[in-house]
Amino acid sequence: MKKTVRILLLLAVFQLFMFSQFSVFAQKLKPDDVPDDVKQSLEFEYPSAKVSAWTLENNNFVATFKDAGSTGKATFKNDGTWMSTTYAIPRSELPSAITGYVTTTYPLFLISLSQLRETPNEKIHYYIEVKRDGVGQSVSSLTFNDVGNLLTRNDPPDFVDPLEEKQTEEKPVTTTKQPAAKQPAEKPAPKPAAEKPAPKPVAEKPVPKPTPVKEVEEEKEGKKREKPIKPVFDQYGNQALNSKEVPDLASKGLLKKIPRPEKLNWFKIDTFYVAKCVYREQNNEVFLTSKGVWEKTYVELDEVKITGNMLKHLNSFYRGWKFKSAVKEVRADKNDLTMVEVYERKNIKSKLITTVIFDKVGKLVRSIDPDYELGNQETVSSEDPDLEKHYEKMAMGMETNTNDDVPVEISNAFKAKYPRITNPTWGRDEDGNYLATYMGTKGKEICVIGQSGTVLQIQTIGNIDLLSSNIQNYIKQNHKGYKVDEFYAVKDLLSKKNFYKVIIINKKIDDEQVLWFDTAGKPVNM
Repeated sequence: MKKTVRILLLLAVFQLFMFSQFSVFAQKLKPDDVPDDVKQSLEFEYPSAKVSAWTLENNNFVATFKDAGSTGKATFKNDGTWMSTTYAIPRSELPSAITGYVTTTYPLFLISLSQLRETPNEKIHYYIEVKRDGVGQSVSSLTFNDVGNLLTRNDPPDFVDPLEEKQTEEKPVTTTKQPAAKQPAEKPAPKPAAEKPAPKPVAEKPVPKPTPVKEVEEEKEGKKREKPIKPVFDQYGNQALNSKEVPDLASKGLLKKIPRPEKLNWFKIDTFYVAKCVYREQNNEVFLTSKGVWEKTYVELDEVKITGNMLKHLNSFYRGWKFKSAVKEVRADKNDLTMVEVYERKNIKSKLITTVIFDKVGKLVRSIDPDYELGNQETVSSEDPDLEKHYEKMAMGMETNTNDDVPVEISNAFKAKYPRITNPTWGRDEDGNYLATYMGTKGKEICVIGQSGTVLQIQTIGNIDLLSSNIQNYIKQNHKGYKVDEFYAVKDLLSKKNFYKVIIINKKIDDEQVLWFDTAGKPVNM
């Protein structure tokens, strides 16, 4: 009987243990099991994110997604409140400043975890954990800013500083020298020679060595900090910014695009913050707004990257050409370009440059001859009939501000809502509402303001590839021949509800329509 009771008790304890363990592990979810508020919050935080999995961890919803080439995990509360996001970073992708700090400060330690983290209250930063090799070793956690400078360091209570251990191991080496110095006193020698070891304690230089060395190093570091930093200039004469002058959102946007920037310098060019750095042994220039919205990236290319249609065109029209340089322009609007500079055979001695611009598939966009570059505005490639249309499309959204036609109460309402945005593009809709278009933290945004000065809606542009299947199927069935041109996630401030605004076009009949849907993908009248 007692054995039976014991077995039942053991089974109950085991079941309780398994239940508690199960609650710790992540529970996989279907997209339909995730609340709409959580999905909406993810879309507003990361409009271009592609979700691969949803899980439930500690009663919080976790989305595993891919955004700008990086895989991240975003955690949300049940009501859609964003809590944190982490991006896995391979140890080989960490900045050399971080790995160098670990090698120096934690000798013989391993980096067991490396991530990029961000929370509503903290800007994006590197988070790593280090520990000694072996099972059950305690972990030290460290955080670094975007250029690899230490922010915080947390060691466990039982932590023993490996640098102090190293010093204690070296101490016996210094103390053994003292008895060796006293040994001559035991040899048969004159008494005065035997008395000489007596004052030797005065020359105990090896014993206090560790502390003076630290002080000297600190003094040296202090002197180095006192030295004025030489200003850095780029090839165009722009002076690099101090790291404190760079907005936190811009730094965050950079690390999403380039997780391990080397030789990083920031510049302010026009309205953009430009990060010039080396990544994967290539020079990069990343253009970001003050809100961290990525605009474009210039990547220097080697000659071996000039292949396919580009190489075919160069060999056909510029026989005997010599490579000078190439830059790929990766754009947020996906209209990527590649600019190749070459010396034509006839211009090799004179070093006159011919510039050839290709689109993302290697088709010619424009060629600029040396004469054109020197001032002859008529020398444009004859193979460039759609040049003006192309550049009109590329300049989309760059109209000048026309707020002279906007009433004061309307512009004041917008300034009160967005005090940091100074150059929106204004327009009107069919209902007479004012539309202020600008680049927000999540891309292109439209603030809709009523004629009385009331902010009605905030519309944020979304990625067409992420449009729900319900909306896509509705358009296919009810609007044949139409394609989605743009879609926006809309916050309606009056009804306090979220909607989708989808703009569809039919090029054959030159028609454009605006459709509205709720968060479930059902059509609604607005």
